[in-house]
Amino acid sequence: MAKRKMVQYNLLKNSMSAYFAAIELHNKPNIAYRYETVTLLIMNAWELALKAFIRKYIKDKDKSIFKDEKHTIPFDTAIKYVDDYINGKVKPKSFLSTASNLTLIKYYRNNIAHFYNEALEPYIFMLVARAALNFVEFIKQFFKKDIIANEGLFIMPLGFKLPFKPEDFLSKNSANYISSAESKNFIDKILKVVSDLKEADVEESVVLGFNIYLESVKKMTNSDLLIAITSKEEANASFSKTDKIQISNDPNAKPVYLSDEELHKIYPLFYTTIRNRCKERYTACPIFHDLIVMIQGNPIYAYKRVPHPASKTKDASYIYSERIFEFLDEHYTKKSEEN
Repeated sequence: MAKRKMVQYNLLKNSMSAYFAAIELHNKPNIAYRYETVTLLIMNAWELALKAFIRKYIKDKDKSIFKDEKHTIPFDTAIKYVDDYINGKVKPKSFLSTASNLTLIKYYRNNIAHFYNEALEPYIFMLVARAALNFVEFIKQFFKKDIIANEGLFIMPLGFKLPFKPEDFLSKNSANYISSAESKNFIDKILKVVSDLKEADVEESVVLGFNIYLESVKKMTNSDLLIAITSKEEANASFSKTDKIQISNDPNAKPVYLSDEELHKIYPLFYTTIRNRCKERYTACPIFHDLIVMIQGNPIYAYKRVPHPASKTKDASYIYSERIFEFLDEHYTKKSEEN
């Protein structure tokens, strides 16, 4: 493997390792210094991913990841290189929200000593959850790796009462219990970034909430958030309900709440889709239906969708993940292996 490819490979590999370490540590029920450590790991994951991107896509010698023989470029420089490239080569302003989110997390990390006496966990969670989702999509878009499908690891809102909505914490009334000037300044920075992005016609938000009332976690735009924050100061805002999924057979496991959009990213396949792909993939499928029924209780492969109470259809339906083919590969012979 050429040196450039090897460096890119190692950067990406270490980036994903840091990401998974951040999520696994975050999801532990009882852990001291959760966000001090998680923000460090998620920023490390992103820094390595940005440098892998530069190594792969940016051929300009003046924009190398190496500052000199012993040092690589700092985080802010890496963000600027990637933002400039995506802005010019992919889609204008499409990385701006991601860059702003990471800048806010970095600000928290650099000023963490000022925040120890404040209950800022909800605010940091909203930023980290968005950074985690952005990371998954960044890796999928630019490196063709679907790490959620492969690992099934989600960041969970531990310690918060659901529904968990950003506007519950970002409205002026909701933040009255924050006492220090530094913490209030930090919250103001989040709000200013949301407002600035809206002014720049960027609707992708820098924060993410896990709740069962938003129509879609990802569809909440900066406009929606600003309206909801204002509404919280004056009246109640109304939202639509989403489906929820518990990716575990353990009834005591922590539930993970997902929108339809996120659900279909994990379970994109239908029965007929799998059947047609099996015909192309395997020499014969005589027990196909029996195998499908066998795995319908396993959340790694399938998710049972219960119809809405008002729906005329009363039968549950199933959607499936790409990992179902790992199971089917064990029971069938691939056409490519026939000889």
